[in-house]
Formats: sequence, structure tokens, C-alpha cells
Amino acid sequence: MKLDHIDLNLLRLMLILLEDGSVSRAATRLNLSQSAVSKQLTRLREQLGEVLNDPLFIRTGRGLTPTVRASKLEQPLRQWLRDSHSMLLPEIFEPSQDERNFTISICETAFPVIIPRLMPLLAKRAPGMQLSIVPKTKHSVNLLNQGELDLLITAKDTDLRAQASNSIFGLQDQPNLELYRDQHICLVGKKNHIPKEQWNIESFLQTDLVRIYVEESEFWLLDRVAADQGQRLKEKAKVPDFHSAALLAQHSNMMLVCTSIFAEQLAQRYALQLLPLPFDLKPVSYRMLWTSMLESDSAHQWLRDLIMQCCHELQ
Repeated sequence: MKLDHIDLNLLRLMLILLEDGSVSRAATRLNLSQSAVSKQLTRLREQLGEVLNDPLFIRTGRGLTPTVRASKLEQPLRQWLRDSHSMLLPEIFEPSQDERNFTISICETAFPVIIPRLMPLLAKRAPGMQLSIVPKTKHSVNLLNQGELDLLITAKDTDLRAQASNSIFGLQDQPNLELYRDQHICLVGKKNHIPKEQWNIESFLQTDLVRIYVEESEFWLLDRVAADQGQRLKEKAKVPDFHSAALLAQHSNMMLVCTSIFAEQLAQRYALQLLPLPFDLKPVSYRMLWTSMLESDSAHQWLRDLIMQCCHELQ
């Protein structure tokens, strides 16, 4: 007889017999007949008794007396039963006592919008909880699904002309929630003094463009939109991030395109002018992604809800 063939329900019977020393009292506690308990005792001896080479209980004038080997099992059995009950109880999560470290991958344009709103709330409600923030890369989704990340906050196009990998339509079965949406906008150096009334598709196409080389992707939705109208963007430089692009635009006649909430922050920091995008482009959806394995995790649910609260005013 192997251990994995032992009926675990019989271990509960054994503990009761160790406590009561009587088949009749055990039957009362288990709400069973004495004959049913006697049959279970026989099975217990056949299964566990055979493994231990021990009869477990000896019948005496006082009822059932446990063997020395059986008596030694009482405390381990009691602990096993306690652990079994604890395992099946609902998980209790107390934010103020939690000390978990969550790893979040977030895109550049979402970081200054979400994280400064999130951290004060986190410090107040869950002072022991920590966040490890890492940049979003082309590998982030794979890392998320491999368990290396707890959350991924990314920007997805809602425009049907976008590539599936960059679009909300490519998310498939990945658990996700929309945090907010934002429109594209143009940024140029303030020193260029471009009147808004003179800013149109023609002036846009004549302005040198700084392209942000996001996640090593050559595809840019704006290229497709311009091409659909028989036009081509006037690309002048390619940089790895938006702050580099903003710095170039500040000190040149070049422009960049990004989402408006982030653009307003760049405009203040780099002395840039905001101008509308003269193309019809659907908004960007900023989304929070996680895995089905973490769907019901209490701490993870709480953090997701807190992030949603931070973005409520942006919706």
C-alpha cells in the first residue's frame, strides 16, 4: 500500500478515535452509525496500519487504546487538520499590514500620469507595500505571462488601421482594464511662434519630425494615416524616448507627436507649444494588463482597484 492510496478522510477518523477512545462516541461526533465507523476503522488499519506495520488501536475493557505509534501521530494529525482548514478559508488581506513587492512595467507616457498619483495613496493605505517600476519593452507581455511582472500598463491604439500587436483588438484573452483614453497632439518649440490658425495638414507635413523609436518598432500609425491621404511624414531624427524628442524640439524647428496629458507635462518642462494633430486619429487607450493566475489574488485586486481610482478623474 502506497501513501498516495490512503483515504485522507480516514485520518480525521483516526484523530477523533485518539481523542475519544471509543467507536460509539466517534460515531456520535461524525453523525454515523457504529457499524459505519467500525468499517472505516478496518479500512484505516488496512491502509495506514499496513504502511506503518501497526494495528493503531487495541480493544480493551475501556474501549479503544491507541498503540504507541498511533499516539505519536496525534499532534501531527491535529496540525494537519488545522492547516487543511486554514488552507480552505478565504484569504484575508490587510493593506496596512501588507509588505509585498509588486513589479510593474509601464510605458513612458503613462508613468508621469499614473505613478505620482498612485504613490501618495499607497504610502497612506499600504505603507509596507513596495513597487518596483520597470520600463515597458517589447518583451513585457511575455514577462508578464511568465510571472516576472505583476502588472503591465501600456498604451494601445483604438484605431482600426493600427497593427494588431499595437491595438486593443490584439489583446485577445489577456485580462485587462482600460484606465483612461487620450488624444494625440503635436509639440513644437515655443520659439517658433506658430499661430494655431496657420497650423494645418500642409504645415504639419512641412515640419521636420522627431520619431520616437518605441520598443524597437518601425511601424507608426501616423505613417499609415498620412499614406492613406497620399502624404508622407518629413522625418528628420529618430530617438529612443519622448524626453529626448522634447529636448530636440525645444532647441530646433522640429516637432514630435504624443498623447495630450503627457504632452502638457513636456510642454511645461521643455518650453514647448501644443498644437492640434491635423489628422483624424482615434484616441489611445491606456490599459492595465495582468494574468489569470493573479485574477483572484486579494492584494493584486486591491492594487488594481487603487490604480483605477487614481485614473478615475482622467476618464
